[in-house]
Amino acid sequence: MAANKDKLIESAQKSLKKKQFARAIKDYLKVVDLDPADVRSRQKLAELLVKTNRGPEAYEHFEAVAKYFSTNGFYLKAIAIYKQMQRIDPSQVSLFSRLAELNEKQGLIGNAMAEYRNLISYYERNEMVADVIKVLEKMRDMDETNLNVRVKLAEVLATNDRGDEGLAEFEAVLETLSEKNDFDKILKLYKMFLPLFPNNEKLKMGLALTLFEKGELEKGVDILNGLLQEKPDNPDLLRLVARGYNDLKDWEHAAFAYKQLLDLDPTDLETRNLYIQVLLDSGQHQQSLEELEEWKDSFFKSDRVEMLKEHYEALKELLPEDRTVIQTLDSIYELTGDGDKLLDIIAAQDEDEEQGEVVLEETLSDSILASAEEDIDIPGLEIDLPLDDEANAEASDEEVVDELILDVPEEELDLDLDMMDDVELTTESEPEEQSDSVINLDLSESDELESLGDDDLELSFALGDEDEAAPAAVGGGRDLSTDLEELDFYIQQGLYKEAEKLCTDVMAYAPDSEECQQKLNIILGHLNEEEQEDSVVVPKVDLELSSEEEDDFFTALDDDAEKKVFRTDVDEQIAADDMESHYNLGIAYREMGLFDDAISEFGKAERDPSRFVDCQTLKGLCYADKGDYANAELMYQQALDSPHLEDEQRLSLSFELASLYETSERLEEALSSYRVVLAQDESYRNVKEKVAELQQSLGIASEPEPVASKERISFL
Repeated sequence: MAANKDKLIESAQKSLKKKQFARAIKDYLKVVDLDPADVRSRQKLAELLVKTNRGPEAYEHFEAVAKYFSTNGFYLKAIAIYKQMQRIDPSQVSLFSRLAELNEKQGLIGNAMAEYRNLISYYERNEMVADVIKVLEKMRDMDETNLNVRVKLAEVLATNDRGDEGLAEFEAVLETLSEKNDFDKILKLYKMFLPLFPNNEKLKMGLALTLFEKGELEKGVDILNGLLQEKPDNPDLLRLVARGYNDLKDWEHAAFAYKQLLDLDPTDLETRNLYIQVLLDSGQHQQSLEELEEWKDSFFKSDRVEMLKEHYEALKELLPEDRTVIQTLDSIYELTGDGDKLLDIIAAQDEDEEQGEVVLEETLSDSILASAEEDIDIPGLEIDLPLDDEANAEASDEEVVDELILDVPEEELDLDLDMMDDVELTTESEPEEQSDSVINLDLSESDELESLGDDDLELSFALGDEDEAAPAAVGGGRDLSTDLEELDFYIQQGLYKEAEKLCTDVMAYAPDSEECQQKLNIILGHLNEEEQEDSVVVPKVDLELSSEEEDDFFTALDDDAEKKVFRTDVDEQIAADDMESHYNLGIAYREMGLFDDAISEFGKAERDPSRFVDCQTLKGLCYADKGDYANAELMYQQALDSPHLEDEQRLSLSFELASLYETSERLEEALSSYRVVLAQDESYRNVKEKVAELQQSLGIASEPEPVASKERISFL
């Protein structure tokens, strides 16, 4: 059997040389029948079937080869085969899952995410919600730091009767963003999720707090006032609204909010401290002193002496002649050991004492020391601070309660948080008269609240360009070597627009820099390549995105190409992937004739500086195989302009460039390039024959052999 198999393979190879593909296919079919485990022959058979437009027949043979490679750990080869199968039949949705799993096993998480994204697009269009959730959960488990995926998962869960799970995912994302103090993104998330949980008090409080952090204090206070209509004695709401009024320097309403909190818990010294500070800030010095004198024992006993000290020192500046302030401050300094300040107080007291008159008063320190010696508990004071009856009488059940209205258009919620319609938060209320003797918290008499409309909540996950600083003098303070190093970094990271801008700046003050000009050529080549890739349309059966779906959650957070905060999940992960795997996958794609896929993989792998020249060369070969000679030449030139180019690489590139010129019938340029190679190494490949052939074709006389010996001298 082995001899017969070898004869069939030999016959098939002869047929291939003669371009007799049909006969070669027959021979390979017989080989596969004789030895089904011969993967190499089966793969060759499948490739020939594709070449002769017999794709459906090739599909099953490719599948057998792909399964063999994946089972035996040859993941890159399996990926290349499955990609070929995807080209044959794009409607096979199961291929997305297989490709995603294989890319994940190979460590190419970015590629895996891209395959799962395609799968989700298909499931969403066919309303297969359960499958969408399963895929999103796989993506989350694959990379838990990917906030794009987690927000999308939370949104899908919340809109499909799994609200508790969706809310848990949402809160987990909020926690991550809160740790980074990223309030722009947090505000966007609240805009997305509040319409899904309209009665969730915690979310509304979180939104108010986020508005506080953003400096939009009035809006935050309005939201809290709406919540206080339903729960006027909620201490958490009261604390937040008091903070809002305090930051707004609305001392009247802040004091009333703190007073309400103290009515609920008179022993809350933290709140009382804030209340006293508001009284001081609002100019109610005497009232603040009365509060301090009444509660100073409690502050001392709870080790809050520093709070007292701060308030009494402020009062001493405001009420310099007040004996109560001076005496209490004297006691505080005595207990805290502030000797210098105590002497100042005593000196001031001596100057103010009238001759022959001694005023004896028990000080705070005497009271505390006596209490400690006699072990007598000081009973707490009960303070009854009733609200004004007239104000209470005026509050009626006919008040119009402010409501929080979340007005969000019913669009498909995707992860494009920048493109979400804004949440409109409004509260309306009817004004009522209030008693002059009562400070009203403005719960039922506030003016119509401002809505959080488009102008108010139009925020982006991508930071906008910062204001550009005024340009300095050309070349002033600039270091060429530093700028060139920064250029290398931008190029390696794929930040070509930033690199182009820096190149322009460098050329302005160093127009003769050849190295900068070379880098600029490389950058422009990459930008041109990206534009061409963006314009490529790959046809897919039932997998094309609609115009609405093109702005899905995977790309929406990448609106600002200049400064990315949340890059797309795929691009961000590719940066962390193994560049060697991308390089090897590119080679596998090229061997399969998948040139576009190969170019894409080499584009990812070139971020490794040690692979840059090789990747440019291989991209050039792929473009040449496609017949795209212009881009092939561009890739070769970029490689030749690289500062990291080695002599052997330069020789190879010059030969490939000459071959490209010859193929595209640019014979004079081809001859010139071949001569460059010949001058460096006359034994390199078949360069001597190429030069002779082109000279004959162009009618150019052969140049005489050099007088020197033809023997090359090795210095190794």
